[in-house]
Amino acid sequence: MDVLELPRAGLGFGRVVVDAHGVTRRGLVSTASLAWHEVADYRLTIQLVGVARPWISFDDLAVAIAAATDAVDAYRGRDRFRHRLDLLGADRRVRLDWRFRGAEPAIAAILDRLRRPLGDRARDAYSAGGIGRFGPLVLADHGIAWRGGPPLPRARVDCIDLFDCSPIRLRVMALGKAFPHGSAPLARIPNLAAALDLARALGYRVRGRELLAPLGLA
Repeated sequence: MDVLELPRAGLGFGRVVVDAHGVTRRGLVSTASLAWHEVADYRLTIQLVGVARPWISFDDLAVAIAAATDAVDAYRGRDRFRHRLDLLGADRRVRLDWRFRGAEPAIAAILDRLRRPLGDRARDAYSAGGIGRFGPLVLADHGIAWRGGPPLPRARVDCIDLFDCSPIRLRVMALGKAFPHGSAPLARIPNLAAALDLARALGYRVRGRELLAPLGLA
């Protein structure tokens, strides 16, 4: 794959490099790196630009210039979402988020590179045990369970829904029910694309996947 180098936006320091070996994040005093074969899991966070939060962290203030640039883009109708990707290995993680210039296409490239190996791993686990476990979400042919509770039978499953809020949430919806059977931010769902692909392969309806189109996961 092509080498991607992403500088930190605003007043921040650091750089993320994506290449044929893996992903490396270089900071002012430290470096974290994961080779492709070391990535066991990833967590995706998608937030709507401009949605107020009840508190402001020091990190938010430190990237005020980058945030102002994002606000201008949002006003112009671009960059509706902010994306963050955490890559997890056995003993370390590498994070890439909207504070790095060009983060969205880089995250898309990373997910494209990981989709097949992590998807194969999820399908192998399902073939071995008849269950696909993705954090609180448990997929089986006979139904969908949530947080270790009793499964919602297939006949009562309406859909798996990506809910357009901030941050975007994954929900399991039951037929005839207004409130979700289960709901969690995307960041709680390991290997999101593998989970959605397996759900679709099992015949469950997946709704709202167009929200992942900027990352090539629609």
